[in-house]
Amino acid sequence: MPGLSQLPAPSRAPGLVAMHAQHLAGGCFILGFDGVAVDAALAETIRRWRPAGFILFRRNIATPGQVARLCADLHRHYPADEPPLISVDQEGGRVARLRAPFTELPAARVLGRVYALTGSLELVRAAAAVTAAELTSVGINVNYAPVLDVDSNPANPIIGDRAYGPTPALVSTVASAIIAVYQAHGLLACGKHFPGHGDTAVDSHQTLPIVPREHESLEDIELPPFHAAVAAGVGAIMTAHVLYPALDPDWPATLSPPILTGLLRGQLGFDGLIVTDNMEMRGVWGRWSAAELTRRAVGAGCDLFIGGGGGLDGRRPQTHIQFALMEALAAQIAAKEIPAAAVETALERIRRVKAAIIGRRPRLDAAAVDAAIGTAAHQAVAAALRRAAGLV
Repeated sequence: MPGLSQLPAPSRAPGLVAMHAQHLAGGCFILGFDGVAVDAALAETIRRWRPAGFILFRRNIATPGQVARLCADLHRHYPADEPPLISVDQEGGRVARLRAPFTELPAARVLGRVYALTGSLELVRAAAAVTAAELTSVGINVNYAPVLDVDSNPANPIIGDRAYGPTPALVSTVASAIIAVYQAHGLLACGKHFPGHGDTAVDSHQTLPIVPREHESLEDIELPPFHAAVAAGVGAIMTAHVLYPALDPDWPATLSPPILTGLLRGQLGFDGLIVTDNMEMRGVWGRWSAAELTRRAVGAGCDLFIGGGGGLDGRRPQTHIQFALMEALAAQIAAKEIPAAAVETALERIRRVKAAIIGRRPRLDAAAVDAAIGTAAHQAVAAALRRAAGLV
């Protein structure tokens, strides 16, 4: 994505105003797409919108070499000093888009158990290094991990073993170590789901959960891992499509100024990227119009929208939702309903975080890619984690 100085300046000409608004709006989106290569339609989307980056799902992944070629092709559509954000959910366990021959690490709960049993973070750090090495070797530079939610509700249908454990201290310690390793390897960590998804009893992919905790309980249980992640220098934090009446009785966190600007930016002092959870999820989509969602999310303090789509497992075809949202935001910018300065602030933050954490465009070397994936050393780390947790 070019710097703002390279964007066409606003003009009285409607076409130029529209193009400027599209580029500003697109620069705030992580897009999903269909297929395992950059086709003409995706290339045109990049030209028209200049998106901040992309999210890969199972429908985009065949082999390590194919993923590396795909990421290299995406990089070629951007200036070398403004690489796209290429992201994935690679938590381990049941939430891992990259499967064998990539190294399949156990779920977060296993890493937390290993730390609880041994008092050592050695294997936790080794697991994070495996993930960072394999993702960056194929050109992925953002991982939507670690999960910072506390596993405090046995009835939770969506978090469970994705959490490192049932106490904020355990989650804070393990997640902070993982953040440090990821980002030392040039992989942007995105902690999730702020201000905490661990005490929900329904799935925000399907509906809008409500966490009825009092403010003091949220401070004691949900928020400490986010405090720790900010202290560890996490580059990005993902919002939850969850309603927290004690913090904001009207709007879920993704759309809430008190939660994102007041609490996350103000109280926690976070100055990294605020990223929405997937906007296709029914916790938000279908409850409000596209225009209301973009207006509220930008006003709340979000920097990046995940347009994603593809269903819970990422195998379904791309939906129209991300385009409806981008069109809505572009129209609001062009009409000055949303100040261009607010969007430019988000774009500047994106550039700053990229420059500080992620590496430059990788060189495509098929032999090197194959040699870096699922190595004996990486498989040994996965096996050692399972042994240490008592699973074998």
